[in-house]
Amino acid sequence: MGPFQNLMDHYGYGILALGLMLEVLALPLPGEFLMSYAGLLVYQGTLNWPLSILAASLGSCLGVTGAYWIGYKAGRPFFERFGPRIHLGPDKLDKVSAWFDRYGNKVLLIAYYIPGVRHFTGYFAGVTRLPFRTFALYAYTGALVWTGLFITLGKILGPQWEHFHQAIKKYLLLAGVLAAVGLAVYYAIKRSKLRVKDAALRWIGKGMAFFRTVRRLEWAIAASFVAFVVTVTWALSVLEDFLGHEFAEFDELAPLVVHSVFDRSWAGFMDGMLTLARPETFSALIVAALIAIWARKRDRALAIPFYAAGLAGGAAGETALRHLFGSAGPGGALFSFPSEPAILAVIVFGLSAYFAGRASALWWAQAVLTAATLLAVALVGVAEVYADVSYASDVTAAFAFGGGWISSVIVLFELSLLLQRATR
Repeated sequence: MGPFQNLMDHYGYGILALGLMLEVLALPLPGEFLMSYAGLLVYQGTLNWPLSILAASLGSCLGVTGAYWIGYKAGRPFFERFGPRIHLGPDKLDKVSAWFDRYGNKVLLIAYYIPGVRHFTGYFAGVTRLPFRTFALYAYTGALVWTGLFITLGKILGPQWEHFHQAIKKYLLLAGVLAAVGLAVYYAIKRSKLRVKDAALRWIGKGMAFFRTVRRLEWAIAASFVAFVVTVTWALSVLEDFLGHEFAEFDELAPLVVHSVFDRSWAGFMDGMLTLARPETFSALIVAALIAIWARKRDRALAIPFYAAGLAGGAAGETALRHLFGSAGPGGALFSFPSEPAILAVIVFGLSAYFAGRASALWWAQAVLTAATLLAVALVGVAEVYADVSYASDVTAAFAFGGGWISSVIVLFELSLLLQRATR
C-alpha cells in the first residue's frame, strides 16, 4: 500500500476522489484503505475532515453514476458478450439481480460495505432502467454514509488505524450482511403477510385435528418454543470458544471508538443512561405498559399473561445463560456474558414497547415508541462500554439474545391470537 500512501500524502483530496471513483467503477483499487488513511491524515491535521468526506463522496458518486449510465446505454447484451473480459459477466449481474429482488432499491445503501456487490450495483441499476432519481437518492446517500464512516473511524483511531483496518472491514462487512438479511426478512414478511396468516390458520386447523383440543395444541406450541430456545442456547454454548476468539479484536476496538467519540465530559450523561437499566426504571415501564394493555380491552386477557411470562422467562433465561457461559468481564467480574443490564433493558423495553404500542391506533405514536426504545437500549449498551462495566461483545450478545427472546414471545403471542380467533 506504500505507493497509495505516498500519493495521498502529496495529492490528498484529488487522489481520494479519483481512487474511489475508479474503485466503484470496478477497478481493483483499495478504496477502503484510502478512506481509512485519509482519516489518519485528518487526525494528523494534514487534511480537513469535512473536505475529505466531501471529496470521497464526490468520487464515489461520480463512479457509481458513470457505472449507471454505462449500464443504461450498453444494456445487458453488451455485458453478456464482453462482460467476462472485464469481470462484469452475466454471473455477476445475476448475483446483483438476486440482491435487488430480495432487498429492493435499498441494496444501494448497503452494497458499499460488501465487496463484490458494490462494484456492480451501478451497472445493474442502469441495465434494469431503474429511474435515475430513485437510483441517485439511494446510491448517493449510501456513498455519503460509507465514506463518512470509514474516514471518521480513521480519524478516531489515528495512529492505530492500520492495526484495526482489517478488523473494521470485517465488522462492517458483517453489519452489511446482517442488514441485508434483516431487509430480506422484512420484505418477505411484508410481501407474504396474508399467505403467512393463511398458512398459520391451516397449520392451526391441522393441529386441532391432531391434538383434538385447543389446550393440547397450546401446550404443543409452548413445548416447541422451549425446545427451540434450548437448542439455540446449546448451539451457542458450543461456539463459545470460537466467539470469544473472534470478539477479542472487537472488544479492543469498541472502547477506543466509544472513548474517542464521548470524552470525559460525557461521564454524567453516561451515568444517567445506566440508570435506564435499574429496577426502578424497569418497574415504572412495566406499570405504564400494564396500564396501556388494560386500556385496550381487546385481547388484554391474553396480552397480560404473555407480557408477564415474557418478562419472567427473559429474566430467568438471562441468569441461566450467564451461568452457562461463565465468562469473566472487565475487572474479573463473573458471569458477564451476555451483559445483564443490556439484556434486561432489551427485554423490558422491547416487550413493554410492543404490548403498549398495540394499544395505540396511531402509526406515528408506534413509530416514536419504537425509535425511543431502540435509542434507549443502544445508549445503555454504549454507557456500559464507556464505563468499562461490560465488554462490547457482552453487550452485543445481550442484544442478540434479548432480541431473539422478545421476537419469539411476540411470534408465540400472535400465534395464540390466531388460535383463539380461529376457535371462536
